[in-house]
Amino acid sequence: MLAKNRLPGSGHTTPSPPASPRRSPRYRHGRSKAAAGSRFPTVQPSRTLAHRLSWILLSVLLRRQGIFLFAPLIYISCMLLYMGTVSFDVVPIIQRRPPPGSVYKSPQVYAKLRPEMDADNSTADAITTIWKHSYKGGEWKPYVNKSTGDLPESNGYIYVEANGGLNQQRTSICNAVAVAGYLNATLVIPNFHYHSIWRDPSKFGDIYDEEFFVSTLSNDVRVVDTIPEYLMERFDHNMTNVYNFRVKAWSPIQYYRDSILPKLLEEKIIRISPFANRLSFDAPQAVQRLRCLANYEALKFSKTILTLGETLVKRMKEQSANHGAKYVSVHLRFEEDMVAFSCCIFDGGNQEKQDMIAARERGWKGKFTKPGRVIRPGAIRQNGKCPLTPLEVGLMLRGMGFNKSTYIFLASGEIYDANRTMAPLLEMFPNLQTKEMLASEEELAPYKNFSSRMAAIDYTVCLHSEVFVTTQGGNFPHFLMGHRRYMFGGHSKTIRPDKRKLAILFDNPNIGWRSFKRQMLNMRSHSDSKGFELKRPNDSIYTFPCPDCMKDEIEVLTHSLAAAGQRIGQRLDFGVFFLGCFGGLKKRLRFNDFVIQFNGMDIKKKGYLVIESFASEDEIRGLRKRMDELLNQFDCSVSSIFSTKNQHTTDNYFFESAEKISFFFEEKAFGDDGKLKQPKQLSINKVGHALHELDPLYKDFTYSSKFSSLASSLGYKRPVVMQSMYIFKQPGIGGEVVPHQDNSFVYTDPQSCTGLWIALEDSTLVNGCLWAIPGSHKSSLIAIHGDLIHQSFENLSSKSRHAYSLHVVESDGCKWAKDNWIQRAKMPEPLYVLP
Repeated sequence: MLAKNRLPGSGHTTPSPPASPRRSPRYRHGRSKAAAGSRFPTVQPSRTLAHRLSWILLSVLLRRQGIFLFAPLIYISCMLLYMGTVSFDVVPIIQRRPPPGSVYKSPQVYAKLRPEMDADNSTADAITTIWKHSYKGGEWKPYVNKSTGDLPESNGYIYVEANGGLNQQRTSICNAVAVAGYLNATLVIPNFHYHSIWRDPSKFGDIYDEEFFVSTLSNDVRVVDTIPEYLMERFDHNMTNVYNFRVKAWSPIQYYRDSILPKLLEEKIIRISPFANRLSFDAPQAVQRLRCLANYEALKFSKTILTLGETLVKRMKEQSANHGAKYVSVHLRFEEDMVAFSCCIFDGGNQEKQDMIAARERGWKGKFTKPGRVIRPGAIRQNGKCPLTPLEVGLMLRGMGFNKSTYIFLASGEIYDANRTMAPLLEMFPNLQTKEMLASEEELAPYKNFSSRMAAIDYTVCLHSEVFVTTQGGNFPHFLMGHRRYMFGGHSKTIRPDKRKLAILFDNPNIGWRSFKRQMLNMRSHSDSKGFELKRPNDSIYTFPCPDCMKDEIEVLTHSLAAAGQRIGQRLDFGVFFLGCFGGLKKRLRFNDFVIQFNGMDIKKKGYLVIESFASEDEIRGLRKRMDELLNQFDCSVSSIFSTKNQHTTDNYFFESAEKISFFFEEKAFGDDGKLKQPKQLSINKVGHALHELDPLYKDFTYSSKFSSLASSLGYKRPVVMQSMYIFKQPGIGGEVVPHQDNSFVYTDPQSCTGLWIALEDSTLVNGCLWAIPGSHKSSLIAIHGDLIHQSFENLSSKSRHAYSLHVVESDGCKWAKDNWIQRAKMPEPLYVLP
């Protein structure tokens, strides 16, 4: 068929030429333009083989698009071919940032802080103001009853071998006295076992006054230095032939009665080796009394050691005369063996590494190189297990407010790499002394090669210091803290740093001096508040002598539970004193339907007031029922875990609760998966802190005439309730509230806080009562002075212990502190206003 031409022609029609092959529109359009507009003939570019192959491949792909379905297979095949050429012997190293507190960066921190530290003259020397919680007048005093009657006939002889260093041997001696007295046995002067680490061959009489020891115990326990000849003949004068008991660590005293006494009666002499830590810390009062007598009264250092020690104390006081004859003692554990045993890494480089490997092999052959043992120095440092270096001790003390002129006594062995490591500490405290610096070569010569005797000299100088600083734990500081409590009215006057927190602070070279100092002052204050602590179950009586070895001048503080074999002391006032009292204390408190009499002088002296049956049974039922309703309404997802450890500075939820009704969980309420282990009603720690303002029922109760009458009787003119708390003390998980003063958290100038604590359930010895009124029954109210140190322990019972607590302050003439955790937009409504 012939195509017709649609364009106008010259008047006649001609057949069209054959159609050209179809081309790409791009190239067709290009050629027509070139042909039309070019004056030169078109030149075709030469095509290479590669170009031709590319055109062929592109043509195939365009015409056969189904081939794209095989693209993934082709890609995978190519990747497999490529990976086959890669070597897997080389694994790429991923650089990870070490966790906070895992690396020793204290030298960098020191370099950063030193200029500001040296320029800081903002505060007076801390040594004159450090102890705010110590008890003036010595409210707690040593109390160890000595027997006066004759001893019954002995059941036999007990021979023990005391192993370890100076104070581990001391533990063995005191426990041996207690066991011998309990079994009515005669104690042979303990034999000191020679140890390859301490390498001290000293005998009992070389360190302690043996004659004084025997004399002091004469009415309680028979003590002899030799075993009778007739008994030794049975064993060929060889103690190794005597029957030896290998007692398990921390065995109860009943074990000695049931297992050792029968053998003692049969053989008339028994041996116990080793004897370190072979008696439980919890024992009947009769056993505890003997421990107290041995440790605090009978054990006195030998006359030569005591004389030199007291001479050094006198020299330290003479040198520190400008500071009131007060000095700081520091127990520094940075000897080579301690650094090696810790497995921590410091800044000594390869030389330090080689030294520590050699020291570990010398002291503990194979212990640290056993197959499968993994040592993680970073984790050890994070957990606060690394010994503090001299530099870190100096930084810590300067941050706590001790200035450059403070006199420091350093109790230590030979410091590792002393020339290098001690230099920063001496820069910060040039008045630092050691026994080697205070005593002459001639004075120290008799003790040079005897580590326990040298430790006894250090012990004496530290005992009499105004401040004692422990840096690594161990028997030395634990015994010293207990001895200082025994000497200083129950307060240890000891700084115990939080080494986990220090690890994080010393790992931050960018920290500023003001921030660092604030943290250190908080740590110092915490040590002060923990200076006075009562012994709890499983605590060492050699660290916590109250209440077993000490008593209050007003009343005996101990309560014995012999059947349980435990000792629990309960009292309220802890022997504390009134720093001040409110004016207008009256002899009577008048309420609507009853009158209560009290002694105003007792309130001034004790710091508390107990009002029985303050709340009626109906009021208690109403408060508890309303709280059940609030618990059922609250959303578990919006809450906080309550802690007494500076939570008011770290938790926004806590901070914002000042003007709300907020709910706080117990720390132990959650499992490892982060979920509650029991219903929310059994998981709540407390509800606070504006309950008395926002809930109608609690507001009516708080603003009733009872509280107004009480506040008026205590001398308030315009009292306001700054916070309220409903405390649950849940069974099994109700946490401890550490010793504290309400004036420290609810502070006005002048101080005016009084805590009101209303028992809503019976409070007992084991359910976490307010320390301590045994059996403080529900409906009773306790008014607590703001400076009274008080606490409550964990609830170990199966029952809760509910209470309602208020904190009242004076708003007339008292200034609210800006650094209180409670900061309100508007002050609460006063209970009343006096003209």
